[in-house]
Amino acid sequence: MKNRLITQIRENYNRYKSEIVEYLKIYDYRKRRYKVDFTIALYIAIREIDADFVKRYVRDTDTVVVLDSNFIAVIFDFASVEAGFKAAENLLTYMEPRLSTDEIYISVVNSHDRLDESEHVRKALDLLIENIDNGFRDIPELPIA
Repeated sequence: MKNRLITQIRENYNRYKSEIVEYLKIYDYRKRRYKVDFTIALYIAIREIDADFVKRYVRDTDTVVVLDSNFIAVIFDFASVEAGFKAAENLLTYMEPRLSTDEIYISVVNSHDRLDESEHVRKALDLLIENIDNGFRDIPELPIA
């Protein structure tokens, strides 16, 4: 199953990246203008993820991007590194019971030290592939500065 998810990401890599970057435009503007950080969390599962369910557990300023029926990105607005990782972890705890017979993988990146939109999203996708390949299903530890 892990190989199927990795293949899915690699086959659709550019489309996923383009879709997420499109949604990042307003967040990127606020990052540059007001120094407001945001966090991107990618969630992929073996079976379908109910995006409407997920939308109930995020703030109105956050964005849920449906990339495929089993793959979503959530952009947490006004989220420092710590707050973004905590928000991603909280959302994961809501999602897991709905996917209890399934595996869900996640990657989380924050805009604090990013280069540009495209590289930021590339880092999130590459980290997700690495997490799937290594069987890491939990929220990663906060990066050490």
